[in-house]
Amino acid sequence: MGFLVIHTDPHHTDFSHEQTELDAIGARLRPLNVTTEAEVAAACRDADALLVTYAKIGKTALAGMPKLKIIVRTGVGYDSLDVPAATARKVMVANVPDYCISDLAEHTMALLLAWWRRIVDLERQVRTEGWGRPVKPVYRLEGKTLGIFGMGRMGQALAVRARGFGLNLLGHDPHIPPAAFTACGVASVDLETLLRSSDIVTIHSLLNAETRGVICEPTLRMMKPSALIVNTARGGIIQTDHLVRAIREGWIAGAALDVTDPEPLPMDHALRSLPRVLLTPHAAWYSEEAEPELRRRAARTIVQALRGERPATLLNPEVSG
Repeated sequence: MGFLVIHTDPHHTDFSHEQTELDAIGARLRPLNVTTEAEVAAACRDADALLVTYAKIGKTALAGMPKLKIIVRTGVGYDSLDVPAATARKVMVANVPDYCISDLAEHTMALLLAWWRRIVDLERQVRTEGWGRPVKPVYRLEGKTLGIFGMGRMGQALAVRARGFGLNLLGHDPHIPPAAFTACGVASVDLETLLRSSDIVTIHSLLNAETRGVICEPTLRMMKPSALIVNTARGGIIQTDHLVRAIREGWIAGAALDVTDPEPLPMDHALRSLPRVLLTPHAAWYSEEAEPELRRRAARTIVQALRGERPATLLNPEVSG
């Protein structure tokens, strides 16, 4: 019968990119719509490999899939996957960590610039008033300080782009060597210094036990009252209720967010009604180039694993291929 690859929760209906890669080993692709561990365990028992968008994969799901050899997260973050539990069962786990670096960096700069130059307010004014006048205040971006929280691939790509706008660059990431900061022209600082010194803070960290909720009342109170926070990483890095209060009470000036917690935001959520908040729907990863690349590379990783090879993007390389 060949290998069975199950996509637990795809957000598309055309699987030609994936199937083209899987044809190399005669594997079949079965798309489903399961997101909870119990649903995955019940529906994916015969899977040799999983493609996962947002489904939760932990001990319960893994126990229901005795043939499983690899899980591939179709994206960068992997906080929905219990990597230690998979490792204990000798199941490889991989992601696609660098398919949308340009897209995320561009979207981050777009959010930053749109908020800073009050583009949404100006566009609305032209539509409703016919022409209007400058919306005040707007301050020059050149010479301001940008703090980059998370200096991996995404943070470094943003630094390259931000330099062109004349920004002073600070960065914080205890897991990145000093040479990477130097190469990007970024000064390495501790998190408190970054928050207190930056006019704009942009988040590019993974969501894990170390970073979950780290942007909260104490850290938000460290920021300047005039500061903007931008998040295109994971919503759970910011404690949303604390952010709402920070903006309402003037601890910071506003936020530009592509990701939130919860996600999607309820229609009556307070963030939707705050005037200095710019929201996009977890779309920073997307471009017409990025989406097919993601799908092909995720499927190609499965092909490598099922051939007995060791994929380059393994998150648990101690598991043998």
